[in-house]
Amino acid sequence: MFDPVASRIELALGAMNTALPTNTPELDALFAELRSAHEDGQRRETTHRIWSIWCSHEDVAAADAMRTVVEAFDTGELAHIEQTLDTMVGRWPGWAEAWNKRATLHFVADRRVESLDDIVRTLEREPRHFGALSGLGQICLGCGDLTSALLAFERVLTIDPGVRDVKQAVDMLRERARPTIH
Repeated sequence: MFDPVASRIELALGAMNTALPTNTPELDALFAELRSAHEDGQRRETTHRIWSIWCSHEDVAAADAMRTVVEAFDTGELAHIEQTLDTMVGRWPGWAEAWNKRATLHFVADRRVESLDDIVRTLEREPRHFGALSGLGQICLGCGDLTSALLAFERVLTIDPGVRDVKQAVDMLRERARPTIH
């Protein structure tokens, strides 16, 4: 029997393992800084700078749309942003953060297949996207796929080794997940 969620998880794991990050010297430097950050304050500042870059766009209309989406998430007023996100991924299909924000909206609405489809698109564009990888791990946990959750969360830790709740999840999953081949 075909399981659309399981097949999307496989696609997301594939994108996680095969996509190459774009040549972005500023992000490359920030990710190197994140991996070596020893203090929480430094880690938070570096993470904030990465998110700022991800959410920015040279097109003013894109930047305005992202501000609207971010404000909607901040206030919890999500009812009217799906169309904005659909427009964003259609108009700027190479923008990883537009796909990630739509994945997040689908996740919040418990629409796993759609969320996973957008996580794949995000990871194809930015395989270091720790937000998308964390979302993938959460969906895998929710589906009972502990091995895939472990793979996703371990990848988060290779990008940002200082995320305490992900470290705790990895420790728990290493005890409970049965190894399988993906």
